[in-house]
Amino acid sequence: MKGPILGNIFDIQGFSVHDGPGARTLIFMKGCSLNCFWCSNPEGISASNLPLYYISKCILCGNCINACLHKAIQLIDEKLLIDRNICKNCITHDCIDTCYTDALKLSGRSISVDELYRIIQRDRQYWGENGGITLTGGEPLLQLDFVRSFLDICYKSYIHTAIETCANVPWEHFKQVIDYLDLIFFDLKHSNPEQHLMGTGTGNEHIISNLRKLNENYKGELVFRLPLIPGYNNSKENLSELASLILDTKWKVLNILPLHHYGREKYQHLGIAYKASEFPRPRQDDLLSAKAIFEQAGIRCYIGNELPF
Repeated sequence: MKGPILGNIFDIQGFSVHDGPGARTLIFMKGCSLNCFWCSNPEGISASNLPLYYISKCILCGNCINACLHKAIQLIDEKLLIDRNICKNCITHDCIDTCYTDALKLSGRSISVDELYRIIQRDRQYWGENGGITLTGGEPLLQLDFVRSFLDICYKSYIHTAIETCANVPWEHFKQVIDYLDLIFFDLKHSNPEQHLMGTGTGNEHIISNLRKLNENYKGELVFRLPLIPGYNNSKENLSELASLILDTKWKVLNILPLHHYGREKYQHLGIAYKASEFPRPRQDDLLSAKAIFEQAGIRCYIGNELPF
């Protein structure tokens, strides 16, 4: 007998007012096809449920070392070292179960479509007339079967549905969900393929191809999103190229998201380097200059939490 369709998530947040119209419930999906150096949700990049290590809670008791059957944890010079490449193959997570100080936690969990649907029902009374759910991540469309099933049940229940995507997925994935989507947040990173590769780990050719196909096939609303990173993608040349790309579509709304460093500690919890430290947060002048380029091209532009809803 076939079991329930399961998804892998790392967070659910209610009462969001920045990721679609009205108040919304955000579902953060695990796994991403990009590896952006500035990502504020690094726990969502890997599809594996890797351990997060909170060093301030650790008393170096050694329980996790003794419990780990894969020998992925060592104590060297009074420091706990975790080999997360080994952790990717673990399905029992014995180290988590034996950590009574909560210094170790999993970065994700499995959930069924029915369970997730029951959870969002608790928030529904707070959404208001225009609210709903937004799938984000990570890249939701990597978990196609789960996302398609969940969007289907939401759409048929008259729940406003939105998704935030980096768009670096097969077109077939978009094709199977666009009929259930009211709104797409489409992330743009850089217009230049080489620079896109440097910042995200892959080029942008496939992303642009998907955008053109969405322009032909998707009838819903789409809002572009651009993380603005001084020294990486805030040049006038790049912003003008991105404006031209947007103008080639039927959607003319852009949300600029200023680089921030609020997710820095998450990298420490995962034992990986935070490479965005050398990039400064954009100044107000940087944001207004970028906004002016897009608005002069005829694109409605909103900064940060400003949205057209």
